[in-house]
Amino acid sequence: MLIRISYPLETGSPLYPGTPPPLVEPFHTFGDGNASSSSTITFHTHSGTHIDAPLHFCPGGATVADLLGAGRVFSPLEILELPMTGDTCITPAEIEGRLSSLGQTSALLIRTGEWQRRERDPAGYADIHPWLDPGIPDLLREHLPSLQLVGIDAISIASPLHRDEGRACHRSFLCKAPPILILEDLDLSDPLLGGGGCELWVYPWFRQGLDGIPVVAIVGKKSS
Repeated sequence: MLIRISYPLETGSPLYPGTPPPLVEPFHTFGDGNASSSSTITFHTHSGTHIDAPLHFCPGGATVADLLGAGRVFSPLEILELPMTGDTCITPAEIEGRLSSLGQTSALLIRTGEWQRRERDPAGYADIHPWLDPGIPDLLREHLPSLQLVGIDAISIASPLHRDEGRACHRSFLCKAPPILILEDLDLSDPLLGGGGCELWVYPWFRQGLDGIPVVAIVGKKSS
């Protein structure tokens, strides 16, 4: 069973405050005497469902191409259920007792339920949402030594209301060894997600040495 957990990127997609929206411009049009029509698309590297590579916050850090190549499988995958909404900090104390059951997971996706707000309140989804305490990355490294990626169903692990904490959390995930990739703005609405037997497939839109890039993200789940 395959479950898509990435959103299509559109000109109206919600974005972290300050991120320029995608721009679509005509390149060739029939009205100009061309035999075909075509367009150019410009988008920010941290638009829609996207991955953060170490270069995003770490000078000289690894790039998307270094760590993903043309695509990468993370297995096993675990879902951590943390229902919450609004300007709420996810602290180490809230998750520490739940990590021992996650074993040697390679990827951990945090499902807060924020995905429910994305369409009905895109401005609120972008501006006011749960965020991760800067102590979370070290806690995860301690308890989950095989962890390579963390994702969340909010627009970011960082809140625009708490920028210093957000920068510190990104640096702790991305700049310390081993780096842990960050996957943001995920569609974790499918109730079949979780329960074991899952792996995550991540395919970047662009292979250059970038700090981040929109991705296609798919969960493969073994049929019970």
